Formats: sequence, C-alpha cells, structure tokens
Amino acid sequence: MKTLGTKRIDVKKHNRGQILKLIATGTCNNRVELVAHMGMTKMAITNMVSELADKGLVKEGGVDQCDGVGRNPISLRIPSGAPNTIGILILRDRCEAVLCDFYLNVRHRKTIMLQQPDKRELISIIYALTDAMLEYEKNILGIGISSIGPIDFDRGMILNPPYFYGIHDIPVASLLEDRYSLPVFMDHDNQSAALAELLYGNGKNRDSFMLLGIARGVGCGIVKNGALYVDSRKLAPEVGHVSIDYRGKKCICGNRGCLELYVNTDEILGRLRKATGQSLSFAGFCQMKETDRMCEIFEDVTEKITSALVSTVNLLNLDLVLLGYDGVHLPEKYVKQLEDGINEFKFARDRSRTGVKRAYFGEDSQLLGAVCNVLNQVYEGNMLLD
Repeated sequence: MKTLGTKRIDVKKHNRGQILKLIATGTCNNRVELVAHMGMTKMAITNMVSELADKGLVKEGGVDQCDGVGRNPISLRIPSGAPNTIGILILRDRCEAVLCDFYLNVRHRKTIMLQQPDKRELISIIYALTDAMLEYEKNILGIGISSIGPIDFDRGMILNPPYFYGIHDIPVASLLEDRYSLPVFMDHDNQSAALAELLYGNGKNRDSFMLLGIARGVGCGIVKNGALYVDSRKLAPEVGHVSIDYRGKKCICGNRGCLELYVNTDEILGRLRKATGQSLSFAGFCQMKETDRMCEIFEDVTEKITSALVSTVNLLNLDLVLLGYDGVHLPEKYVKQLEDGINEFKFARDRSRTGVKRAYFGEDSQLLGAVCNVLNQVYEGNMLLD
C-alpha cells in the first residue's frame, strides 16, 4: 500500500518526466513555456529544472527572443552528455538496431538481413546488433524492443508470429536484461510506431489516431485519449484481421476475408508484377508512371483498406490515420482517395474530418518506436528520475 508521501514522490517524478518530455519533443523551450503548459508555479518549475540539471539531463542554452515586455527567457535543452537509448526492431526479413538521443536523433544504426534463422541464430543477431550500438556509446539509458507479434507484453516475449521460420516463445527482454544489465521495454512493432508518432511525429497533440502498417502482414497501433490503446492483456489491436468479406478467402487466423489477405505487400506486388511484367519493389511501383491496369489494382487495394478503416473509425472515432511501413509509398492520389472514402462512408459524417497522412518517420516509425518504448518510461516518471 502506498503512503501519501510515496504518492507525492511519484507525482514529482512524473512531473520531472513531463518536463523532460516537453523539452525533448520541442513543445517547450524555456521555463516560461513550461509554466504555461504545465499550469504550475514558476518556483515549482524552477526547482524541478534545477533537479534535472543536477542529474545532467537539462542544460541552459542561449536567450530566447520573445515579443513581450520584460527579460527574454533562457532556453533549456538536453545536453549531449545525457544517456542514449538503443532500439531493436525484429521483423520477418531483417533485424535493425538504432542508437538515439532524447531528441530522437539517430546517432548510429545497423541492419542484419535474416536468412531463415533458427531461434539461436536470431538471438545471436539481436546480441550482435546490441553490441554494435554499445561499441559506439557506453552511456545507455535502456534497450527498447519493437517486434512483430503476437507478443507477451508483460514477459517481453515473442510468442508465435506466422511465417517466422517456426520461431516462437523467445523471452527477448529477459535475455537482454540478463546479458547487458540494462532495463528493457518491449512492445508490438506498430504500437511502438504509434508511440513514436504520438511523442515526436504526426500524432503529436492528437487525441486519437491509428497507425496502419502495411507490409508482409497488415497491423496497426492505436492511440485513444492520448495514450496507446490496449486491452487488459495488453495485446495490440489487429486491424489486419478485420473481415471485409465473410465469404472470402480463409485466413491463417481461422476467419474469412481478413483485410491482410488482400492488401499485404506480397499480395499487391504479385498483382502488380503480373500486370506489368516488371519486378520492381513496392516503392518502385508507387513511383513509376501508372498503367491503366496498375491504377485498377491500386484503386482496388484502396477500396479494401477503406472498408476496414471505416469500421474502425466508426468504433473508435479516430481523428487521423497514419500510413506506415510500405504504406508510406502509396501515391498521393490514393492517400487522398483513402481519406475521402473514410469520410464519405463513416457514420459521423457531419462531424470533424478524419485525416489520412503518411507517418512522419516513414518506414522508420517502428524502429524509432523501439527507442520510444524506453523514453516514454522516463517521461511517465518510471525510471531515471529518482
């Protein structure tokens, strides 16, 4: 049972974390802006900034010019000596690692392509990527994992992803914690991407949105009421397994007509390559001059995605849909068609318009989301700020 004193300490740590977040994300640049944004007294903000400065997490910069009367405020920034964070992305075709500062600037990154590994080889690859980041920087806050699912959030375990070389039940978080003696935080790849967009990207200051990841599978991350949306078991939402045809093809999940069957990248590429006789990547097809047959394929894909998203928007009243993974390459006219279709068919058509955009971080949203799995723990006051 927490005492009143403990609760006050928790609130203080949370407030420190929020100050750090506001500076790191560029929302506030000085004490005056922090006072206005957080609704706290100048003295309280000054004291907490001083505490963060004592920990080497905040540093005064130059003078911010402002139009009002009185002294111009002194800017605040996170110094280069503050700890960095390692992010690891685990996908079906590759594993990636990235080293970032609090501003989410990429300091170092590395990719290893997968060649049908077994469990032991996959773990060795994850270790090799982590070692490469540690060779570049020793002052590490923690390790974040962003992985294809399903995952066990609480145990930090990859469960049984389909088409993943028969690999299952890997306790990634505990393996890394034991090996490196660093805190490790893990989440689903698209939930991680949604977190990156919420903190630093196109979801910033948005109350509710979805990140739709289109790749070999189709998944999503959802933000509702300004926080990641999960169920009591902390499982990620699965828009890829929303049925758009109850008499359609049988899915590996057991249902019929799941969205993922029709709009995964492999399926779309197969149709485009057959129609054109060319062996381009998805990005390559999106950039080339369209033929009539290509236009038909893209319009069919857009229509199917719209069907699933209308149902999701009606259920959750989302403000925005962000396209991630290969979806960032979708030609602009089809992005607009998606937005127009959602707003034409959603139930609350007389209310605010639901937007559709590409993810701010493009194909890197899931990778940078791994870093954000750690940074968000700091911003919520759960680590570093004792």
